[in-house]
Amino acid sequence: MPDTLSRQVAFLLEADKLKEVIRLNQLSTGSRRENTAEHCWHVILQTLTFAEHAVAGTDIHHVIKLLAVHDLVEIDAGDHWVTEDNVAAVKAKEQAAAKRVFALLPEDQSAEFRSLWLEFEENETPEAKFANAMDALHPMVLVFASGLEDPTHEPISAATLRETKESRLVPFPQLWDYALRLLDQAVQAGRLLP
Repeated sequence: MPDTLSRQVAFLLEADKLKEVIRLNQLSTGSRRENTAEHCWHVILQTLTFAEHAVAGTDIHHVIKLLAVHDLVEIDAGDHWVTEDNVAAVKAKEQAAAKRVFALLPEDQSAEFRSLWLEFEENETPEAKFANAMDALHPMVLVFASGLEDPTHEPISAATLRETKESRLVPFPQLWDYALRLLDQAVQAGRLLP
C-alpha cells in the first residue's frame, strides 16, 4: 500500500477511537451517555439544520470541516468541563493530542487538519464562531430539549451554564434566546439548579 494511503488509514483507525470516548452528557432519551463520535455527527447535522442562523457569508462547508476535526483531541484528552482551575492543563493536554493525532496523516493533510483545529480553538473567523456556537448549543439541545423528567446532565447550575455558553452563543441572538429558554425551562422543571 502506498505510504500516503497507509498513513490515512492509520489516522482513520485512530479517529475511530472517538466512539469509545464517553462524554459528560446523556443522549436525549436519557438511556446512556453520548460518545464523542456521536456528538461529532450530531453537531454537524445540527449545523446543517441551523445554517440559516450563521452570519451572512459564512462558509458552512468550512464550518463542517472545523467540527469534523475539533474533537479528535479527545482521543487522548477526554471530554471534561474546562474551569479556571484546569484550563492550562487541559490546553496542554489537547495541544499534545493534536500534535500526535494529526501527525499520523501525510504532511499536507496533517498541516491542514491541525490548522482547522487551531482555527476552531482561536474562535476568530466567522466559521469558527459558528462552529463554536454549534458545539456549545448541542449538549443543551440533547439534555434540555428532550422534555425528559429525569435529570440527564452532570449536577451544574443554570447560572454556570449561562456563563459558560454566553460568549459563544450571544453572536447568534435567536440561538442564544433559545438556549436561555431551555435553561429556564430546566430550572422550572427542577432538572437544573438555578
